[in-house]
Amino acid sequence: MNPLFTARTSVEQVEEGSLLAPKFDSNGLIPVVTTNVNTGEVLMQAYMNEEALVKTIETGEAHYYSRSRQQLWHKGQSSGLVQKVQQLSLDDDQDCIWMRIEVAGSGASCHVGYHSCFYRSIPIGKNAISSKRPVQLTFTETEKTFDPKIVYGDAPNPTQL
Repeated sequence: MNPLFTARTSVEQVEEGSLLAPKFDSNGLIPVVTTNVNTGEVLMQAYMNEEALVKTIETGEAHYYSRSRQQLWHKGQSSGLVQKVQQLSLDDDQDCIWMRIEVAGSGASCHVGYHSCFYRSIPIGKNAISSKRPVQLTFTETEKTFDPKIVYGDAPNPTQL
C-alpha cells in the first residue's frame, strides 16, 4: 500500500477518520467526478488508479487512468487543456472522488471538442420509451470548443470506443 494512504480498518475510521483510505474497486480504480470550480458545472467523469491519485496530489494537476488505453493519463498533456486542481474531496466511504478544477486554455474538458463531456441529454418519461426504438438523445451543446482532429490528429481516440 502506498504510504500516503492508510489501511481501512473500520467503518468508523473510514467515515469519520482524518486519514486518506481510498477504496479502489477490484480493478484498482476509483471513480472521479470533475467539476468547474467557478461554476459547479460537471465537466467529466473518469477513473483514477493509485498512481493517478498520487500524481494528482503531488502535482496539483489532474491525472486519470485510461481504461481503454490501460495507462496513466495526464489530462491536457496532448491538448494543452490542463486541469489545475483547486480541491479534492472524498465521499463518506472514500470510494468516489470529487475534483474541482480550473481548465487552461478554452476551458474545455471533453476530448470530443465540447466544453463538457456531458453534452447530450436523455429524455425522460413514458414518451421517451413508448416507441420501442432506441432513445433519441438531445444535444445540449451544439458548438465545439476545439477541433479534435487538429488537436489530436486524424487517428481515432480510443476513449471514444
